[in-house]
Amino acid sequence: MGLVFCCWLFLLLTLVSSAWSLSSDGLTLLALSKNLTLPSSIGSDWNASDSTPCKWNGVRCNSRDRVISLNLSSSGISGSLGPQIGHLKYLRTLVLTKNKVSGSIPPELGNCSMLDHLDLTDNFLSGEIPASLGNLKELSYISLGFNSLSGTIPEELFKNQLLVEVYLHYNNLSGSIPSTIGEMTSLRFLWLHENMLSGVLPDSVGNCTNLEEVYLLDNQLSGALPKTLGEIKGLKIFDATNNSFTGEIPFSFQNCKLEIFILSFNLISGEIPSWLGSCSGLEQLGFVENSLSGHIRASVGLLKNLTYLLLSHNSLSGPIPPEVGVNSRLKWIYLDNNDLVGEIPPNICSRQALRILDLAYNRLNGSIPSGICNCPSLERLILRENNLSGSNGFQ
Repeated sequence: MGLVFCCWLFLLLTLVSSAWSLSSDGLTLLALSKNLTLPSSIGSDWNASDSTPCKWNGVRCNSRDRVISLNLSSSGISGSLGPQIGHLKYLRTLVLTKNKVSGSIPPELGNCSMLDHLDLTDNFLSGEIPASLGNLKELSYISLGFNSLSGTIPEELFKNQLLVEVYLHYNNLSGSIPSTIGEMTSLRFLWLHENMLSGVLPDSVGNCTNLEEVYLLDNQLSGALPKTLGEIKGLKIFDATNNSFTGEIPFSFQNCKLEIFILSFNLISGEIPSWLGSCSGLEQLGFVENSLSGHIRASVGLLKNLTYLLLSHNSLSGPIPPEVGVNSRLKWIYLDNNDLVGEIPPNICSRQALRILDLAYNRLNGSIPSGICNCPSLERLILRENNLSGSNGFQ
């Protein structure tokens, strides 16, 4: 009986000793794994008998065996992210991209004060973005896109001067863009599209002078575009499709770096800005369904990198500038539903790139250029509701 008791006691002490031998970060990860369901290929590797978790799947440590990275991207993880995450004080990278993680983002994540890279993209997260994420002063990258997050964007999050990349797209976020956006002076990429954001784009965005990409499409934003956008000298992409922005385009660029500039499906008025003619790198220009007036500038037709010219459903008048036909890269030309007059430029389809030409519902006259017949790449030609003469086979 005594021998049995001694064996049992030895086994118990061995188990307790094993549990005690695992570092605090390892114990935290095991606690997380109770709610964050891991597949067997990962879970079997997370062994409580190890002294540290530094060789566990998805885990990386520093020289002191403290966990600095947890990367379980595309690992088939489900369950929720528990509050224990806040105990990983040295964590710099947290990546759970493309899994099935649900529930809310725990406010305790804001205790990971050394966190630099946070990526929870493409999961089933819900609830609000915790204001405590504003405590992550070292954060330079945050991606929460493709989830079901709701509520407002915390002002605290947009006060971070080190944030370079912010991806909050494809969620259910509402409310306004925080005016504190101007404090993110290192910001280069801002993706807020496919949400339910309302209100104006704050004037303070002009303080984000390092911005390169701004995606605001498919929200409920309104008011005038801020003149301060002209302070962002290196802006390459600005897409605000499908909002309710009003008024004329008030900003300008002297040394334009724009590659994509799309304001389609808004309430923009006034003329096409003259400064667009200096945007030599512009590839996509879209103003579909606005209230633009005036002529299509010849300088727009001379943009050699332009592939998409989308100006449908406005009140543009005057002739189609012949310079449009000079561009060898234009694939789509949508000028329909305007008040354009004069003849179709004879060289408009002299290049092989053109695939779609829609000039319907204007007041164009004269004959249909014979060169259209010799445009091998052309897939759609729409000329109806004009005053054109020539073969009706093209109508």
